[in-house]
Amino acid sequence: MQPKLVLFTVVGVSFSEPRVAFDVVVPRDDSTLFTGYLGVLPGVTGANNHDETYDRVGDSRTVHLSDGGTFREEIVRYARPAAPDAQPFATANDPAKGSATIADLMATGAVTQTPAATGHFDYDVTQFTGILGRIVSDATARWTYAPGTPGRTRITWTYGYRPLPGRTFLVRHIIGPLWMRYMRRSMGNALAAIVVGRQPASQPTSPPAGGRSA
Repeated sequence: MQPKLVLFTVVGVSFSEPRVAFDVVVPRDDSTLFTGYLGVLPGVTGANNHDETYDRVGDSRTVHLSDGGTFREEIVRYARPAAPDAQPFATANDPAKGSATIADLMATGAVTQTPAATGHFDYDVTQFTGILGRIVSDATARWTYAPGTPGRTRITWTYGYRPLPGRTFLVRHIIGPLWMRYMRRSMGNALAAIVVGRQPASQPTSPPAGGRSA
């Protein structure tokens, strides 16, 4: 009987809308997010896409690790969060609007705001080589970008390793605690990247009247 997945989950909160968080983290160079842990767990050094893109179901790539190992990732779900509507929309049970403002209508429940939909970035991991290839057969990664309180995103990352026969204790109790620390550090890197990525590009400073730029 094939061993069950050993699941690990971390959660982070970003002070950005789901679409902003998704658009920063998902396409980002993984070597800046997954940097390894204490020299025991390898970091990502690069990835080679097998297709022209890596943003559609079925797209795959080979990920390279700092210990020389590799593995294959294939996207099984890719759903970019929907942006919330800029304006509220009216429900079917609107009262006579008259001169009521949007705020008045929202207070009565006659008008509601479309919530930002949850985003999903899921991929399956196979063909492990190196040290991991002697411990696990495959893995799954599931990322969700869910709306939190207004302007925030709850990011949940669940990673599951399927141990090779006789390796479940090793994965769950030896590698597991280190892997959880690795995941927390990587989530911190992702949240920091969102802070930087959401900042508007700096605008050139206009020279003072009658002056000139440097």
